[in-house]
Amino acid sequence: MVILGIVFGLFFIYRSRKTKAKLLTFLGLANILAGLMFLGVFLDFLSVLILQQNMPNDSGIVAILSYIWFAPVIITSMYIGAELLTPKLKMYIIIVILIISIIFEIIIFISPLQSFNFIPTPPLVPEINLIDYNVNLFTLAGYLMGGLLFSVLFFLGFGFIYKGFQSSGVIRKNFLYLSAGSICFCVFGLLEGLTVPGFLVIFVRIGYLSSFWLMYLGLKS
Repeated sequence: MVILGIVFGLFFIYRSRKTKAKLLTFLGLANILAGLMFLGVFLDFLSVLILQQNMPNDSGIVAILSYIWFAPVIITSMYIGAELLTPKLKMYIIIVILIISIIFEIIIFISPLQSFNFIPTPPLVPEINLIDYNVNLFTLAGYLMGGLLFSVLFFLGFGFIYKGFQSSGVIRKNFLYLSAGSICFCVFGLLEGLTVPGFLVIFVRIGYLSSFWLMYLGLKS
């Protein structure tokens, strides 16, 4: 997922340069950051593959390495939405989201073992399975993450639908693609970050990254 996120993101940035579509650069950046949200499990996989043991996780570092990228993804995505939906209020929206995001980052650094659910629970005994983790819903970090995702859902997902119904032709289609991408990002982001999807995890992660392709279809023209 890390590699796919980086590859897709670089492709979006390349297309931005070719088509002069500035917002595709921000979408590419968001896609790279979304891929990096799997950095912790990716590094744990490499550790198991090469060293035959999990990364040390007594301090919750595996989850932190992934979720430090969550807030930048939200900020970048909200910038795209604000630029298209309410450009005059863009800076106010970004400042509010930035403040909430900074609080989220501080919380996960201060209390990672309380903010995340880990399987197995630290301290680790050497395992052959990857460390699984998600944000603990009933903590401040969980409330903040849910709030940020719901902000994207209502502002971008429903905002783009509203703009789409006000438009026609290609513009309507583009807004509906953007809405579908935003909704998929939030739904699959909630499933990935706040639940344990089990055997459905591969479908959740495919849906998560696919959301950026839907947004790409809405921004490319």
